[in-house]
Amino acid sequence: MLEVLSTIFGSIFSGGATGLIGVAIQRYADYKNKQADLELQAKKFEYDIALKKADAEIMAQEWAAKTQVAKIETEGASDVAASQAFAASYAADAQRQFSTNVVPGRVGGFLLILLDVLRGAVRPLLTIYLCALTTYIWLQAHDVLGRIPLDAKSALDVWHLIVSTILYLTTTCVLWWFGTRNRQSAPKIK
Repeated sequence: MLEVLSTIFGSIFSGGATGLIGVAIQRYADYKNKQADLELQAKKFEYDIALKKADAEIMAQEWAAKTQVAKIETEGASDVAASQAFAASYAADAQRQFSTNVVPGRVGGFLLILLDVLRGAVRPLLTIYLCALTTYIWLQAHDVLGRIPLDAKSALDVWHLIVSTILYLTTTCVLWWFGTRNRQSAPKIK
């Protein structure tokens, strides 16, 4: 009987030990599988983040391109508007601003017509005056330099002053005459 009991208890203990070892191995395998799943999820999470970053970079590039296109379109529209205003300013200069629908027989009407004529003549008269004044200064300086003996440095200094004055007056006149016309809004014609 002792033999039977030892066999029974031996079988129970060895079966129990084998079962416990099996459970331990299964738990260890489950633990490793869980670790593998967690690593896979971490890698998937990193992949998702990288994908989101790539999407964000692409969207940033798209927005930069759209912004550049909008900027170019705005500049183009601004240039078109400036060109149209410039073209309209030619027509507006010829139009009467103050004397529209005025009967010329009255003194007030005559003064308004005179005001329109003066307004339209200011720029061309000023341009002609500045060109004539520049020519007069050049002729006077040329005459003085021919009559008065000057050393080469003094003559060159006077010549530089004349050239600077001519360039200044011409640049001012041309920029004022042509440069400001395209930035002004055209007057409303009734």
